[in-house]
Order: sequence, then C-alpha cells, then structure tokens
Amino acid sequence: FFLVDDLGLMDTSVPMLVDKAGNPVRHPLNDWYRTPNLERLASQGIRFSDFYAHSVCSPTRISIMTGQNAARHRTTQFISPRGKNTGEFGPEAWNWEGLSSESVTLAGLLRDSGYRTIHVGKAHFAPPGHEGEDPLTLGFDVNVAGAAHGQPGSYFGEDGYGNLSLNPNRK
Repeated sequence: FFLVDDLGLMDTSVPMLVDKAGNPVRHPLNDWYRTPNLERLASQGIRFSDFYAHSVCSPTRISIMTGQNAARHRTTQFISPRGKNTGEFGPEAWNWEGLSSESVTLAGLLRDSGYRTIHVGKAHFAPPGHEGEDPLTLGFDVNVAGAAHGQPGSYFGEDGYGNLSLNPNRK
C-alpha cells in the first residue's frame, strides 16, 4: 500500500504511463528519480498505472482510513488547523471536522484484529480540539509526529516527536 502526497506521474524511475498497446513509455523525468523499490516491483510485473486522487490531502487520508469516497465521508477540502474553512460560499454539509473516535477506520479494524498499528508522519485527520486530531483516537497504538496541522513541527526526538500540538489544551 502506497500513500504518496503530491507524486506526479513521472516522479519515479519507473515509467507509469503506457502507450495504446500497454507498453511503458519512458519520459526524461523518469531518469531524474531513483525509486529502487518501485523498480523491483516493476521487474516482478507490478506496475502502477491507475491512480485515484483528491485535489488535496485530507479527503485522501480520510478515504484511506475509512474506505469511503469523499461523497460519503463529506470531507472534500483540506482540514484547516485554524477552524472551519468552508468560507462564505462553502457547503454547509461539508465535514470540516474530519474523523472522530466513532469513525470506523482501517487502523481500528486492524488493531481490533490483533495487529499493532503505528502512524508515522503527517496526520491531518481533524482540526485542533477535535478527537481525530490525535491518531491514537483513530485506532493507532503508536503515533510518531501526527497532529492536526498535518506535519510535525520537527521530526527530531528532542523536539517532541509527535507530542507537540497546535492545541494548547492538549497534553
């Protein structure tokens, strides 16, 4: 399973685009990158040529976590760490609060089946002050660097390693 933020079609050393006959088409940008694990998978016959993406990160993450598309989970915009960001013309039915502890998530299902679940990196599942701000409320047993504002302030252990938050009330 791969979740990559802002990966372009030619941002790997493996050509992902194919011609009408299904043959990979190499582009100059493929020579710029080195992605040895994708090269190994491609050599075994696994090539990723179909993609599903939202225009921003929060709907993608919530779709992966819930198995629902954006029309169902209703998060169609990035979740702002500064509050409701629908704006003057934004849809009122939009789920700007993201996930909560009541959400059925892949991490929760895996944890309930006996797997140890770990979240590492950008979270951005809910705004500060909401349950989903903390990946531990969504089924993860360990959280390294996940927070409401998306990315951590730092990946260095001495700087908090995920225990920092934009929410001053969170300990």
